[in-house]
Amino acid sequence: MKALRGLRGKLALVFTVVFGVVAALAALAQYRQVGQVLDQGDELRLRTRAAALLARVEVEPQFVVPLPGLGEKMRVVVETPGQPPQELFHSPGFFATTTTNRWRTVELTEPVPGSSPPRQVRLWLAHPAAPLQADLSRVRRSLALALVESLALAAGLAWVVGGWALRPLRRISAQARRIQSRPDGERLPEPDTGDEVQELARTLNQMLDRLREGAQLQDNFLAAAAHELRTPLAVMQAGLEVTGRAPDLPAHLQPMLAVQLDELRRLSRLVDDFLLVSRLQANSLPLTLHPVPLDELVLSTADRLLPRFRAAGRPLHLTIAEDLPDYTVQADTDKLITVLGNLLENALRHAVPNTEVRITLDREPDTGWLFAEVGNHISQPLGDLSRLTAAYYQANVLSEGAGLGLWLSNRIAELHGAPLLLQEHHQYFTARLRLPPIA
Repeated sequence: MKALRGLRGKLALVFTVVFGVVAALAALAQYRQVGQVLDQGDELRLRTRAAALLARVEVEPQFVVPLPGLGEKMRVVVETPGQPPQELFHSPGFFATTTTNRWRTVELTEPVPGSSPPRQVRLWLAHPAAPLQADLSRVRRSLALALVESLALAAGLAWVVGGWALRPLRRISAQARRIQSRPDGERLPEPDTGDEVQELARTLNQMLDRLREGAQLQDNFLAAAAHELRTPLAVMQAGLEVTGRAPDLPAHLQPMLAVQLDELRRLSRLVDDFLLVSRLQANSLPLTLHPVPLDELVLSTADRLLPRFRAAGRPLHLTIAEDLPDYTVQADTDKLITVLGNLLENALRHAVPNTEVRITLDREPDTGWLFAEVGNHISQPLGDLSRLTAAYYQANVLSEGAGLGLWLSNRIAELHGAPLLLQEHHQYFTARLRLPPIA
């Protein structure tokens, strides 16, 4: 999937899609022609068979009706002017075949020679449509296989040609990747070649300078806006909570106030996240470290979110290793609450319905660090887990939130000593917060 997002992948995808549309239209036209030929052939065979049976029907001097073949259904009547039709024969279940598309029926009429008044014999013959459908299914499979093979060949050729055409851009991308982990202000090297590569590097450096200035302005605005919004949101939330507890509040207004209060709390959490983002990006987030009982902090956070888990129908299980006498760590309580809340809300949002979310508290045997791990089942593999800790990334674009939860949690975990440990095994995802114990 990562390769398809590149320019080479897009070129190959566009070429493959265009080729696939043209090939699919051609295959569809061919299928219609073949289906028409098979359909006409099937009807011709049935009419020929019906004509042969009709030729063997005798009315005078006595009635003689041939029997239909195996799998066929037939009806024969004699029609005389001014009289109701006289049925000579009909197969069991014949009339049901006229109301289903699983049978094909033809009708033939032949006059009775020398009859007076003039009479005619009418014959209906039906046979199953399954053989025709089987032939059409084989044609569809053959055309689909040919289309898939053609698309694979076209995609391979487009990939090779696209790679050859985009080699200069890949060299520039490699240079840009090498400076990603360097301090701010690092620039792309500008080779003194006097060609398009030098011009491109110079243009990219100018763009990087403008982007850094814009990012700094954006961070400053985000921090100022989040700071200014916290007070009015807190006032509005307090007002709604007081109004919701009023004894004379009409009952029909309580659900509406509860919804508004939930949305206001969600907006407040989002504003707090934006404030944390601006401080983390500016490397100005202070930590107030003091002894914190990790087990009690996990219990209180889980207890606060337990009603939401129950409402969503997801059991929340907590497992604490009993052989550890103490879970005290040196940490910032408020920041750890943010991390644990984000991990639990992430599990609540993305866990497979009707599956449990498990919290585990234990000690890592190799490092001796304490950890709190949240695990849940997911509906599909996540692929590259490093993307989950990128700012504003969302594995499901339709989910709630701004894609900041794991990024904030990971940055706060890094400030406490180690990043989050994200793992996935057989579509079971775990996020582990690791903290050193107090010596």
